[in-house]
Amino acid sequence: MSELTRAKVQQWVEAEKIEVYVCGDCEGIHLPLWEGQEGVLESRIFVDEFRCHFLLEIALRFSAVLPLQGAVHFMNYDATLVKVMITMADNDVPRLLISHAIPSKHLTQKQFSQWLTLLLDEADSLYKQLVDMEVLLLDDLDQMDDFDAQLH
Repeated sequence: MSELTRAKVQQWVEAEKIEVYVCGDCEGIHLPLWEGQEGVLESRIFVDEFRCHFLLEIALRFSAVLPLQGAVHFMNYDATLVKVMITMADNDVPRLLISHAIPSKHLTQKQFSQWLTLLLDEADSLYKQLVDMEVLLLDDLDQMDDFDAQLH
């Protein structure tokens, strides 16, 4: 079986009727389906020698970090597929990261399709929770232009 490539994974995602584009800065397969959601900074799939990795980055309100930190443990308990975590860096907005990786060795299109469907469903469920909790950074996203430059 040949090594899994970004181009092959991109074809598999497109076969699911999901729009994608490849970023020249990070070489990730971006999913505009998610990047169009309020508060979502980036949604990407990376392919390397050993795995396919999904990463969804969501901007959080600064005042939501402490209460959300306690809820993250329950999110991880309820979410059987993804890992949920909060990250903070100086000069940047707090982010909730939703991620999961699957081994790429011997991965078939059918397996990938099933994985992606489950993954996007679970991410959608978590996103709805975040909206209900009112923790997303939705206001003044124009001020984040400086932060966007730091994404890559």
